Amino acid sequence: MSAISVRELLTLPALGGSSVVAGRTGLDRVVSGVNVMEVPDIESFVKPGELLLTTTYPLRDHPQRLTALVRTLDRLGLAALAVKPGRYLHTLPDEMLTAADELGFPVIVVPGDTSFNEVIGALLAVVLVEYGPEPAHADAIRERLTGVALSGGGLIEIARTLAGALGRDVDVLDLDGTILGRVGTTPSGDEDWSFPISVAGSERGRIVVHGQGEPTLGQRRLIRQACFAAGMHIAQAIASVELDRQMRVLFLEELVSRKALDEALIRERSRLFGWDLAGTHRVLLARAAVELSDALVSASAKKDLHPRAIAWVRGQEVVVLLPAEAGEQPQRLWDRAAEWRHALASASGEDGVTLAAGSLAHGPEGFARSHTDARDALAIAQSLRRPVVVHDLLTLERVILSAPRPQLDELVDTAIGPLIAADERGDSSLCLTLETFLGTANAADAARRLFIHYNTMKHRLARITDLLPGDLQDPRTRLTVAFALQVRKLL
Repeated sequence: MSAISVRELLTLPALGGSSVVAGRTGLDRVVSGVNVMEVPDIESFVKPGELLLTTTYPLRDHPQRLTALVRTLDRLGLAALAVKPGRYLHTLPDEMLTAADELGFPVIVVPGDTSFNEVIGALLAVVLVEYGPEPAHADAIRERLTGVALSGGGLIEIARTLAGALGRDVDVLDLDGTILGRVGTTPSGDEDWSFPISVAGSERGRIVVHGQGEPTLGQRRLIRQACFAAGMHIAQAIASVELDRQMRVLFLEELVSRKALDEALIRERSRLFGWDLAGTHRVLLARAAVELSDALVSASAKKDLHPRAIAWVRGQEVVVLLPAEAGEQPQRLWDRAAEWRHALASASGEDGVTLAAGSLAHGPEGFARSHTDARDALAIAQSLRRPVVVHDLLTLERVILSAPRPQLDELVDTAIGPLIAADERGDSSLCLTLETFLGTANAADAARRLFIHYNTMKHRLARITDLLPGDLQDPRTRLTVAFALQVRKLL
């Protein structure tokens, strides 16, 4: 793997017109990668040696944080920060530039018409793709192949350029052997020579050259140049897809975390990403024991929940914007959610998936409230060890949690305190026995559910009757005790 200094990086045509505004003493820092800042907490996503590109959009409302960002990036060992100001930030804070000078951390300002994709492609051409030494006479072909990749000509154009230079038929294949680009019709008697296309040390495909006789050394060098150009094109495509994913997730996070967003912006972004956010939705939250794949979660949500469901992953948490079915009852929603939870559990190989559905949101302005309700419902589900909950079916639990904690503690202590104390002494699980009995209103049925003998059940009920301050035959006492047991489970 190759690397260049920040000073050498500035000579790339893609960074033409750029200027170093601070941290000049660090221009010999080595650049070994590139990243784009599209989230405020970028620290978790960067690696030492990277050039970080940003429009400052994530910090547009808090430019003062740029000073702390510079110090953080320097501490994490990044090579430099390249900023494209103008749209979200017109000038860089003086404190930020002073900190960069102190640290020797280069801050580069790039022109407003600079394409981050071109910068990524040009840098990847040097640092991310492995390729062999070039003969001097191959410069023209190299420039042509690199130009094809940078201009977005695609793999078919790379194959066409190489085929013209070699006078041979050429195929570009992915790892599964699918043809991504083909030039010529290979006669059955031709031989094949395969060359790997690598990106960041990982094989992403191969170029297959056909013809009579093994390619010469000069031809092999040109083929390696084509592999380099194909790798650069693939790397650009990967970076573009990842940038698009980050932009989508950033917009979705804003929708579910803010109470109000500009309606025009919502319409514009919705059209851009192909989403229909009109009508009624619910926010669903799922928490798994392991991190799930974005692609797997999205496909599963569309298949098992709704074709227009929008899903994304936050580590071990999954968020879904689920279009609500007209007239759907909460119990039916619970059934659908339970089916999807089972699909997630199967996909993750772990049964420890908890799923919660928030309240109805009538339009994007209600997404934040639905998200908050889903978060509260998820906490309730985890407290009660329920795998699936729906906000609309948690009225009792929400009433309990809305009450002041001292009053709830007093209720539990007064109503079932003696039972709790007895259980702590190891006295036959009296709270569980009472809860099971109240749920069945039948001692024999409760004994069967607890897998104990009926005589044991009668003995426990007698013990409970002695300990409780009220009479279990009194409906008010039964209600109070049942409520206290529920409060204790939630708290």
